Amino acid sequence: MRKLLLYTLSVFVACFVACSKKELVSHYERPDWLKGNSWEVLEDRGQFSLFLEGAQRAGFKEVLDGKTIATVFAPSDDAFQRYLAENNWSSIAQVPQKELKKLIGYHLVYYAYSRDMLVNYQPNGSEARELNMAGLYYKHRTRSSDSISVELDPITGKQQKVFNKDRFLPVLSQTHFQTKGIDAASNYEYFFGAGTWQGDGGFNVANARVAEYAIPTDNGYIYIVDEVLKPLKTIHATIAELPDYADFLTVYDRYRTFTYDEETSRDYAMAGDSLYNVSHGLLPSIASEWTTYGLSDAVAYFDLAGLTYRGFNVFAPSNQAFQSFFNTYLSAHYASLDQVDLLPLLLVLYNHVYEGNVVFPSEIGKNPDIKTAFGTPIMFNPNSDVKQKAIASNGAFYGLDKVLVPDMFNSVTGAAFRNPDYRIFMYMLFRTGLNQTLASKDIDFTLFIPSNEVLLETFIGDSQLFWTEGHPDAFGDENILVENSDGVLVPLSENQMANFVSDHIVYDRITSLQGKQVYRTRNSFNYVYVIDGKVHSTSTYNGVEDVAAEFIPGTWYNGASMETQVAMTGETRTIKFTLIGAESSANVLHPYAEFSKLLARAGLMEVGNSLSFLFGNRFLLFAPDNATVLAGLNDGTIPTEKAALADYLKSYFVSVPDNALGDYPFAGLGIQGTWDTAKRLGATQYRQISLADRGNKLELIDADGTIIPVLGDFPQVFSDGAVYRINKLLKR
Repeated sequence: MRKLLLYTLSVFVACFVACSKKELVSHYERPDWLKGNSWEVLEDRGQFSLFLEGAQRAGFKEVLDGKTIATVFAPSDDAFQRYLAENNWSSIAQVPQKELKKLIGYHLVYYAYSRDMLVNYQPNGSEARELNMAGLYYKHRTRSSDSISVELDPITGKQQKVFNKDRFLPVLSQTHFQTKGIDAASNYEYFFGAGTWQGDGGFNVANARVAEYAIPTDNGYIYIVDEVLKPLKTIHATIAELPDYADFLTVYDRYRTFTYDEETSRDYAMAGDSLYNVSHGLLPSIASEWTTYGLSDAVAYFDLAGLTYRGFNVFAPSNQAFQSFFNTYLSAHYASLDQVDLLPLLLVLYNHVYEGNVVFPSEIGKNPDIKTAFGTPIMFNPNSDVKQKAIASNGAFYGLDKVLVPDMFNSVTGAAFRNPDYRIFMYMLFRTGLNQTLASKDIDFTLFIPSNEVLLETFIGDSQLFWTEGHPDAFGDENILVENSDGVLVPLSENQMANFVSDHIVYDRITSLQGKQVYRTRNSFNYVYVIDGKVHSTSTYNGVEDVAAEFIPGTWYNGASMETQVAMTGETRTIKFTLIGAESSANVLHPYAEFSKLLARAGLMEVGNSLSFLFGNRFLLFAPDNATVLAGLNDGTIPTEKAALADYLKSYFVSVPDNALGDYPFAGLGIQGTWDTAKRLGATQYRQISLADRGNKLELIDADGTIIPVLGDFPQVFSDGAVYRINKLLKR
């Protein structure tokens, strides 16, 4: 019985295994509805022998016969024959291997895309569809690439190996143009020629129309196209073949940089080799097949959104246009275009590039997103101003017959960007971004532009300014330096630079240096004075320096530019500490030395605690001069007891923030009123004084109505306040 039981169990297991094996085999048998892999499907059709021969010779048969999934754009034999004839080849065998690999690879797209997916590709999947981006993710990675090239790095002087990544294929769908609100046929045919658009309800693929959509195969989809897809070049390579735009490319390549590509070197370099990416600094990397360097902590090809959406767009002026620009704006100061400083040329290039989606002609001047790095619209006539154009693998190229001149060449900054004598200040304008502020068409300015010579004699804080060139071919290597407390040269901070430049910006157009006038600068509570042909900053006014100034010739659309003999820096000294040394005849506040003594006698000038009752606030000081103080001591107007004296002296101080003053008072500016002084009368009450602006003079009015004239043309302005001279005392 035991043996019988074992025998029965073994037979049962054998039968079970046999049945399971049959079911497993049956499960993995090819279903009847499958047509075969891409190779088999095309071979069965019988009209694609040239394409298949090319694929085999180029080493891509494995892609087609099912070793990987792919989307195949297959040209018929007729289409291939036309292509061969155009290039004077009689057979596939005559096509050079390198060219054949590039050509066939351009018809093989990574991954399998159905028709709907190509009409409206969504890189984040169907669950995260972006309705406002329908059709705008327009280009796809192919298996076509150029071989490794060797290029000279002008910075290091070394030959570097550049890895050229897979090129991308534009699939331009009806949906793409609908989302942009522009006509598909006219915009596509602008680049590819009349009668080439047949993508209504579907798409065109680069230069080809689709004859049959999305034929399913075991390993993806096949699309039959009516033309061989000509491998598109990058914008850089496209321009390189157009002699009329050589100057633009020469200038653009002055910003070329080589960056070591660790990921690519690890995956593709020969032992001991290093592979590099070519970029163009702050400009779009138009020599790169890929329009993104990837996401953080991920390989580059994971950034599907960036790779498929982003395009570089170049609106390049011709050689003739560039030369005309040089003659108009730069020839007075430079001998040739190749001698022009890198910064003004960069600003010109900024006006001729746009990094976003690929740009079609109907968008120029109408799509508000298409603007320069300065935020200004890119404007030209696509029909009359464009002499060459092309869709590239990484964007679009428009060849213009004019230069789109940046506003800063014609605004009050124009002289700085045209004349290398103002080079250091030009870099300050750029690095602070104030060149864009000064390009406004809504505000008038006067810009004081110190020369390089003047700036190198200028102090900021306790240090003189220094300039270092760095490598002449490396934009951004130059620097403006100051000496720190340890005696080490360090870059001038952007904040220091912005404050310095703002001292040189007046919010008004100065038309004459005659008479007496005050102007506000961009820095709050800092001013420029014009006095009978001379110009003063608050610093030079306090130093009683006569500063000659002259208008810089030019037609500046939003104001005037002037050059001065010294930098127009604001006063960096404080009233508090300047008053301490007022007894010295060399001190700028010497006329108030007796008032300073009173403050000291009252205990208000203690070292480290000077004028502490103002709590560090900016203030106005209506200061009686020396003769007035001495007279007040003689007639008893001024108290002699310490506490009473301290209380009395506070009447001459007005806190700016406590009285909500947005400016210092000047005759004619209309800043007047009744204000609390620093003298306390109660828990919440303060002694008040009034100031009246009489148009050509200021008058202080005491609580009893006594009028006290404010003397002098202008107050002395310091970093913590303003001093106004009076010759009458306030009542006790």
